[in-house]
Amino acid sequence: MPSTLSRAGRIAGRVAPLAVVPFALSLLAFEKVTAVASTHGTSISVKFALPADVATLWTLVDPPTQGVAVHSPVPLLFVPVFLAVEAAVVAGYLGSIRDAYRDRRPDFVGAAGDYWLSILGVRVAQFLLFVGLALAAVGGGVVGVLFLIPLIFLLGYLLWAAPYLVVLRDADALTALSASANLGAKGGRYLAFSVGYAVVAAGGSLVVSPLVTSSGLTGVLVGAALVAYPSLVGSAAATVVVDEVAAAVESRGA
Repeated sequence: MPSTLSRAGRIAGRVAPLAVVPFALSLLAFEKVTAVASTHGTSISVKFALPADVATLWTLVDPPTQGVAVHSPVPLLFVPVFLAVEAAVVAGYLGSIRDAYRDRRPDFVGAAGDYWLSILGVRVAQFLLFVGLALAAVGGGVVGVLFLIPLIFLLGYLLWAAPYLVVLRDADALTALSASANLGAKGGRYLAFSVGYAVVAAGGSLVVSPLVTSSGLTGVLVGAALVAYPSLVGSAAATVVVDEVAAAVESRGA
């Protein structure tokens, strides 16, 4: 049986133009782009990132910052609009990957229309949960960071599959979040894929982060382009893993 990675590569090849999505979302993170463009010097990030629905340049690279900061992809005033638009883009992106995985004709617009509201529900829940915990960690000093940062990582592990389950199982936001937590709690292939993804992301961050932070806006453009297609392959691999792990759980009646 072909490996998950080889299958993901074939799926991604069928929807290669979708690589524009992670590229564009990388550039739409205005605060982070500005932080890199306005800072001189080189920094190296080592980020053990968990699987994402759309991994961007900022999945691998931390922009220069002073002290501990919580970054939103866009200025907070525009967060509601950004979340709604991003939800539609993510729904179309994941839905198209699902179609390619199932040997169907990809329908980005149809998937965006069908799933944007459920994806938005997942996004809002994740945003409120993780930003709230991050702010609590910062406000709690050293003790808060030591306790809450591992909790944030654990919740990220448990919930990363929710957007995939929305499109793979036609699930609403709460059902998808609950099902994702159930898959994560069982470990097995879900855990193995999460760990493998994190290790690959860490290796990628070591390579990409000095390039991006040392070259200003040019580095951002080059880094976003370098990350775009591997991000698509990663999303395709996650689609395969989540679908097959969920099917195995369903077959056992769990």
